[in-house]
Amino acid sequence: MEKSFSIDVMAQKYCSILERTQGMTFSWAVAVHLVGGKKRLERLMVEDKIRYDKPFGAPNTKYQFDASDVLSHVKPMKKL
Repeated sequence: MEKSFSIDVMAQKYCSILERTQGMTFSWAVAVHLVGGKKRLERLMVEDKIRYDKPFGAPNTKYQFDASDVLSHVKPMKKL
């Protein structure tokens, strides 16, 4: 019962984090780090699983990735 309770609490916290990060953005470097690599991030962008914006204008504008989408596709860490 203790384990079931902790899983419920973790799921509740996860949902809360996703809800609270609506409207926040991450940079390209942060998004690459969290999802587990450049290729994976590019694949998620092509599959429209991560919302992003690249403002039009200056040639050096930066990508802005939706934080809740990035966090929902975080690659799990390997067990030690």
